[in-house]
Amino acid sequence: MMGVRYNAGMKSRGIGYLVAVGCLLVVGLQSASGAHKVLQELVGTWDYISMTSLKNGKPFGTVHFNPGQWTVTFNSDGTWAMKTPSNLNGQGLSGSYDVRGRDLDMKRANGKPYDDYRFSIEQDGKALVLTTKEVTITANRE
Repeated sequence: MMGVRYNAGMKSRGIGYLVAVGCLLVVGLQSASGAHKVLQELVGTWDYISMTSLKNGKPFGTVHFNPGQWTVTFNSDGTWAMKTPSNLNGQGLSGSYDVRGRDLDMKRANGKPYDDYRFSIEQDGKALVLTTKEVTITANRE
């Protein structure tokens, strides 16, 4: 009569395998559900103050905005909405965003990229600075 050999090493490998598969399923479900990483400091409405063009990393000209002329709102559910000056797009823009460290990846509602910014929150949470290779944007919390 043949008996079944019990191997404790096989059991622990099997449990490790199940844990790994479970983790992958959780990550996959988060991606499929559209889960976004947000930073609570960023959540809220920001009123653009200025936008400075950069050429070779140096300021090349600055545009100043009136209060309420250009705003962006970051919601805690990982979505954003932007009110732009009427000469750019009177209907505004919207989409989703993800935060990785101090990198802000914004996508349009149709899933296409909007922009990737490096950001900082300054002046005790009252000022937002967004930077790319081409531009630096400063904004105040509304």
